[in-house]
Amino acid sequence: MRILRGIATAALGAAVAIGCSAPSQEVAAPESPPPPTEVHRDIPGLVTVFPGIGAPVSVAWLQWGDPAAADADATVRFTDAVVTLSPAVADAMVTQFEPTDTGRAPKVQDALSAEVPPGPFLTGELLDAGFSSDSTSTYAFLDRATATLVLQATSLD
Repeated sequence: MRILRGIATAALGAAVAIGCSAPSQEVAAPESPPPPTEVHRDIPGLVTVFPGIGAPVSVAWLQWGDPAAADADATVRFTDAVVTLSPAVADAMVTQFEPTDTGRAPKVQDALSAEVPPGPFLTGELLDAGFSSDSTSTYAFLDRATATLVLQATSLD
C-alpha cells in the first residue's frame, strides 16, 4: 500500500510540475525524405563515395539524406550499395581484412534488396574500417561465393 501511495504521489507531483511550467513552443519535427527508389548504376559516382572499391565489375546504389539536427549546415547522408567485384578482388579483401561469418546480413532499402545475394556474408571491424573515413561510418558485408560486397554507410557532410 505504501508503494502504491508513493507512486501516486510521484505521478501527481509530475502532473503538477508539468501543468505549472511555462508553455513550451511546439517544434515540428523535420520531415524525413521518402525512401529512395532510383537505383544508381554509375561506377564513378560510387567510387567518389567509397574509393576503396577500386574498379568493380558493376554497382547498384542508393543515396539519400537529412539535415543534421544539431548543425543546420551539415547533412546526414545515407548510402546503401551492392558492388560486384572480380573473384580475385574478393579473395584479396578476405586476405587483407580477415572478415568472418558472424551470421550478420545487410538490410538495405527495398529498392535495392533484389540486388543483394543470399549470403552467407563475411563481416568484421577491419572490413568496415576499409570503407569508412573520418566523416563516414560503414558496415561492410562480403559474399565471397558471388564476389559481392554490400556497403551501408552513414556520412556527415
